[in-house]
Order: sequence, then C-alpha cells, then structure tokens
Amino acid sequence: MADLLSTGVSGLLAFQRALNTTSHNISNVSTDGYSRQRVLIGTRPAQPYGNGWLGQGANVQTTQRVYDSFVAAQTRSSASNLESLDIYASNAERLNNMFGDSSTGLSATLQKFVNAFQSVANSPASIPARQVLLSEANTLQQRLKFFDSRLNEIGNEINARIKGEVAEVNSLAQGIARLNNEITAGIARTGGQPPNDLLDQRDRLLDQLSQKISVNAVVQDGGTVNVFVGSGQPLVLGADVNQLTTIQDPFDSTQLAVALETPGSSVDISRNISGGALGGLLDFRSEQLDPAHNALGRIAVALSDVVNTQHREGMDLSGALGGDFFAVGGTEVLDNSLNSGSGTVTATRADVGGLTGRDYILEMTAGGWELRDSLTGASVPMTGTGTAADPFVADGLEIEVGGAADVGDTFLIRPTRGAIVDMDVLVADASRIAAAVPIRSSADAGNSGSGAISAGEVLDSTNAQLRTSVTIEFTSANTYSINGAGSFAYTAGGNIDVNGWRVQISGAPAVGDTFNVGDNTSGTGDNRNALLLADALKSPVLNGGTTSLGSAVGEFVGGVGVATRQAQVNRDAQSVVYEESLAAKEAVSGVNLDEEAANLLKYQQAYQAAAQLIRVADTMFQTLLAATER
Repeated sequence: MADLLSTGVSGLLAFQRALNTTSHNISNVSTDGYSRQRVLIGTRPAQPYGNGWLGQGANVQTTQRVYDSFVAAQTRSSASNLESLDIYASNAERLNNMFGDSSTGLSATLQKFVNAFQSVANSPASIPARQVLLSEANTLQQRLKFFDSRLNEIGNEINARIKGEVAEVNSLAQGIARLNNEITAGIARTGGQPPNDLLDQRDRLLDQLSQKISVNAVVQDGGTVNVFVGSGQPLVLGADVNQLTTIQDPFDSTQLAVALETPGSSVDISRNISGGALGGLLDFRSEQLDPAHNALGRIAVALSDVVNTQHREGMDLSGALGGDFFAVGGTEVLDNSLNSGSGTVTATRADVGGLTGRDYILEMTAGGWELRDSLTGASVPMTGTGTAADPFVADGLEIEVGGAADVGDTFLIRPTRGAIVDMDVLVADASRIAAAVPIRSSADAGNSGSGAISAGEVLDSTNAQLRTSVTIEFTSANTYSINGAGSFAYTAGGNIDVNGWRVQISGAPAVGDTFNVGDNTSGTGDNRNALLLADALKSPVLNGGTTSLGSAVGEFVGGVGVATRQAQVNRDAQSVVYEESLAAKEAVSGVNLDEEAANLLKYQQAYQAAAQLIRVADTMFQTLLAATER
C-alpha cells in the first residue's frame, strides 16, 4: 500500500509543479524578454524484486527554459545593427534636409550669387544691381556660416549623446555583473538548477546593451556571462566590470572619444566600436559629419579664391583696382596633447585645385616626417624638405616644420575645416565692385591693314606699369615694336604680354599700323571683369582643375543625398532582418496561450488521476484495517 501511495504522491507533486509552471507562463505572456518554461518529469529509480523491477513513480528533474542561444544571439546582433543604422540614417536626413533645400540649400544660394554677378555684367553702372550682388554675397556668406554653425551644433549633440550612451552602457554592464553573481549563487544553492527568471533578466540587459554597442557574450562554466566590446575588449568578466568613459580627442578637445577603463590603464576604443547607438553616432561623425564640414570649407575656400583672384584684376566705378572680395579662414594645425617634443608645424594652402577635403596626420617617425590620411591611415606622398625655403608639398598644401619633435609626435592638419569661421564679405560699398577691366585697347583710326586687337585681359594687377599707355607699331608685316623699342615677331592671334596685361592682334596689319593699350578711364560701362567673374564661378578649379565650383557643390549636395538614401535603404532592410529574427526567437521562446491551455488541461487531468491513486491507496489501506480488526 505504501508503494502505491508513494507513487501517487510523486505524481501529484510533479503535476503540481507542472501546473505552477504553466500558470507562470500564462501570467508572463506579455512580459518583455520572458522565455517560456517547461517542467521535465522523469521516472524515479525502480525497485528490484525477485521477479522483476517495480516502478516507484515520477520526479521533477528540472524546470527548463525554452531558449535557443543561437537565435538569441542572432536577434541581439540584428537589433544592434538596426539601432546603429537608424541613428546613422536619422542624422544623415538632417544633413540632407539642410543642404538640399530647394530655396535655402547650398546650390540654390550659390546660384543666386552667380546670377547677381550676371546682372551686374548686364548693367555694370547700375548701383541697384551692384547692391543686389552685395546682398546675395552676404546671404551666401551667412548661409555658409549657418551651415558651419549647424554642423558644430550637431557635433555637440553627438558628444552629448555619446556621454549619455556611455553612462547607460556602464549601468547595464553593472546590472549584468550583479546578475552574474546572483545566478552563480542561485545555481550553487539549488545544486546546479538554473534560475530561469534571473537568466531572462540578464538576457534582457544584454539585449538592451546590444542596442547601445555591439557585444559578444560568452557563457562560462558556472552560468556567468563574459561580455566583450570593440575588438575584444572585456566589459564584463563575471562579477567584475570595466567602465567605459568619454575622453577628449588628443587633437581636438571639443570632440569626444570612447575609452575602456581597465585596472591601471585607459584604452581608446572609438575606432573599434561598431553597432548600437554608439556605433551609429561614431560612424555618422566620421563618415558624414566631419567630411561634410571639410567639404563645405573646401567650397568656401574655392569660392573665395576664384572670386578674389578675378576681382583683384578688375576696376571699380571710382577707377581703383579691385581688392579681395571675400575673407576666409586659414588652415588649422592641431598639436597632439601627448606630444613630448617641441616641434612646430604650419600649413598653408598653395593650390586650391589640389585640396581634397581630407584631414591629415603628420607624424615624426624614426625615418623622418610622414603624412597620412587621418580617417583611413593611408600614407600620403609629399615632396620637399619641410623648410621655409622648401616646404613639404602634398594635396594642395605647403607644410613647414620647425623645432625639435620627438619620434611619435603627431599633428592634425585640417586644410579647410576652419575656413568658414572667419569668412566675410570685404566689399561694403556697391561702387567698389570691380566690374570693369583697368585697361583698354584700341586700333589707330588711320591704320590701313586688316589687323584687329582684342579687348585685353589682366595677368598681374600688382604690376606698377599696368595702366601705363603702350603703343604697338608694326615695323613690317611680320614684326612690331613696343613704344618704339625692340623688334618682336608677329604671329596672328598670338599672345602679347606687357606690363601685366595680355592682348592678341589678328589679321594682317600694314607697316606703320599702330595699336594702343592704356588706362581704362571713365570705364563705368565696362562689364568685362563682371563677365569674367561670372565665368570664373563656372570654370573648373577643383580636383586638379577638372571640377567647377557649381559642380563641386552639386557633387557635395548630391553625395549627401545619395548617402542618406543608402542609409535609409540599409535601415529598412535591416528592420526586415530584425523582425524575422525576432519572430524566430518568439517562435522558440514565446508563450503560446493555446499551447499553455492544452498543457493546463493535461496537467490538471494528470493531477486528478494522481489524486485518485492516493484515494485508491487509502481505500485499500482502510479495507486492510477493517479485515484485521478484532
């Protein structure tokens, strides 16, 4: 009787545990990150008899969490990638909206400025047209400063977000370490049985951590999880945590980097971070924000160079030579705060067409100075020796070094980043716009040949004799003199360069024919330099003289748009991947109420049957007692 009773009680207890577990599943059907549990029931060891073995009922072996570590890791990875791409795309959209606006964007603002030059060329003496040009010049300069300021603001926002994300990473890491400790203690307390709810809690923290930074979670003996970030740096080791922290960039204190603090050291891991919100922020800054800042500065430099060069060769309404139209900031050179030597570096822009929009690291190595791309680390060839007389030359820059730099000292060179900060319109009076050319050419009315002279162009406005009258007289059909001196061979259409100007004479001048070049007095109606200014803005000046300013702006704005669209496509595609992996995880670990209802009915009936066994055992025992009564 006792065996039957014991067997019935074992079943009763086992099915009671199963019912409790089923009710736990049902209660947590909406709990985020909950993995359904199931009771594993096994037979008790059978008792041997002379004629065989007799079973003794059932035992609960364990309460098992229905969980697939591979599916969970895949879901975690896809969630990390999605968060990174979403952060990247949302910030890229901000740049695209800012630069690509059809009325206030970069292309539209530049085009209005070009059109204003054309209007001055159409009416060179018109003060209203000149005032419109100055207005558009100031608008362009202000828009460039606005763009530059907004990029700085976005950079500051990214710094603030990086700080916030790092704080959350540290909090989550502390939570994982605490749960590691509790899980280890729980397993030890129950003789190796897993504390399923604590495991779910830890997995939820790991899921949240993966949305901040890509992680690699490795389960250890004893139930703990070690968490690694970056290129294998340990964030959580059992119950111990290595904190992340933000540090100032060694070159630019306004820009934050991410470091891992380990006992006795702090390692910058910014370049190794991927995935999650941190990875998205760092990727956007390095791939979109910083290049946009450099490209915008490059456009400002090219604009100033093109306009200033041509404006200096013109003449204003008062007859004075034109000066610089725009002021622009210079090249930035930033010392590494860890430098130990006394080296100095200065850099200037020597060739606008050679500027690339990249930043550079100049490092003193055992073999001398080396230049490399700051983003990719690729070596950049340079010529020269770095002295004032023979500076290093690379990518449109001239670099001069001085002092005594130690091996390992580095300097960050930003050719265009700071150009817009000091940008300004230097012409305040509309009459000072140099729309005319300061020289004028003419053929003598008495010439008998068919020779014709061009209007002339200025090559060097600083030449002291630029506006001095010059007479070109043909001494034969093939030779001419200048101011009665010399004998120069004549080639029809060939360049004649004198006193910083250039003309061409074509046709067949006769002997004695004269041509005059002199000061363009009273040239208020002259529009030649205004036309040259309008043409210069359309001429190829960037990328080695192959790309015009307008094309460069179009490439920049279009590039931002393409990058934004690509980021959106990547985000949308990753969203599908994440939803699929999440569905796969739910299919494995999620609570199915229909299944739980069936289990509830099954275990209830089994519980009732076990209770009936106990009742039968009791009946048999009472019968036995009654039969033996006296």
